[in-house]
Amino acid sequence: MQKPLIPALLCFTMLLLFGCGKSSDSPDNAAAWVVTDYEDNKAVAGNEDLFTGYSFDLNTDKTIVIHLPNGNTLPGTWSLESNNTRLIIDIHKPVPPLDGLTGPWIVKEYTDTSIKLESGYDPIAYVGVQGRKVFFAKQ
Repeated sequence: MQKPLIPALLCFTMLLLFGCGKSSDSPDNAAAWVVTDYEDNKAVAGNEDLFTGYSFDLNTDKTIVIHLPNGNTLPGTWSLESNNTRLIIDIHKPVPPLDGLTGPWIVKEYTDTSIKLESGYDPIAYVGVQGRKVFFAKQ
């Protein structure tokens, strides 16, 4: 009767030793959004380097946590409106280059791994800055 118990205990011990390490979903390596392409109305494509070291957590409660290159974070909110054709990003106290992301965007693509946004005239807010594009990808 004790022999079947020994393999079960050995298996349980192995699970404890190798299965209880650091979680792969820790904030350091959890999936986050990063800017893969950015254009503003003053420059050509290829400004994604402005966002090197930044990552964005888009939470289900419509909050954003922006991880800055220096290790600090900034809060914000986001909302998807108008039948998923309009995304509004509001970064609280934005600093450059994040100030270029704040405002209403036209949604060109929105999937589990990719978000492509373009600026344009927003008939709801009666504002618009033409010529901006930002592409996010899930890390």
